[in-house]
Amino acid sequence: AHQTNIEVWALIKDFDGQVDTSEEMLELLSRTSSRTNLINELMSEVFKYDIDGINVDFEKISPECAEHYLQFLRELSVKCRQNSIVLSVDNFVPAPHNAHYDLEEQAEIVDYVIIMGYDEYYEGSPASGPVASIDFVKNGVEAALESVPSAKLINAVPFYTRLWTETPKTEEELAAEEGTEAAEYPTKVTSEVFRMKTIMPRVQEAGAEIEVDPETNQNYAQWEEGGKTYKVWI
Repeated sequence: AHQTNIEVWALIKDFDGQVDTSEEMLELLSRTSSRTNLINELMSEVFKYDIDGINVDFEKISPECAEHYLQFLRELSVKCRQNSIVLSVDNFVPAPHNAHYDLEEQAEIVDYVIIMGYDEYYEGSPASGPVASIDFVKNGVEAALESVPSAKLINAVPFYTRLWTETPKTEEELAAEEGTEAAEYPTKVTSEVFRMKTIMPRVQEAGAEIEVDPETNQNYAQWEEGGKTYKVWI
C-alpha cells in the first residue's frame, strides 16, 4: 500500500468475537491500568507494521461507559499526536439512543469522526428495506454536522446489500402474534448479505428487472420464487 502512496489505518473493534458484552467494555475502559496497557499494545503494533492511523470501532459502549470511552480516546490521541498517527473513530448514525457517544467531544479529541451511514435495515429487521437510502444517509450527515466540523466528518459507504426473503405467515402464526408488534408485519423476513459485485449475478439468475427506486435513490429488484418474495436494494 505504501508503495502506491496509500495510507494504512488499522482497525480495532469490539465485536465479531472480540468482546462479548458492554459490561466487558466497561471493565476494560474504566481502569487506568487496562486503558494504558491497551494503548501501549496498539502503539507497539503501529510501530511494528509501520501503520499510518488507528481506526476505533467500539460498538458496545453503554451510557455508564461513555465517560471512560472518551477518556480512552483522549489518552490514545496524545500518543497518536506524539507519533504523527491519524486517529479516527467510527460511530452509528446519530440518534437519541446513542447520544452518549458524544460526537461533539469526539471532534475535539480525534482527527476524524466517521459516521457509519448504513444498516438502516439490518439483520433481524422485522421488514425489508435498504441498507442506506438517500434520506437515511443525508439525515445522518446533517445530524452529525451539528456537532462535528465538516472537515473532520467522514460518511462511511457500504459495499454490501441485503437480499430479503419474505415468507407469508400462516394463520396460526398470525393468531399467535395478535396484539403484539410482530402482528403489524404479515410476512416473516430474513436476509442474506451480498457484496455489490456478487448480487448482480443473483438478480440475473432470477430473471428480475432492475429499476430505479426514486424514494431511496437506489436500484431495486423484486421477484417471486417458491412461494416467497425476494427484494433487494442495490
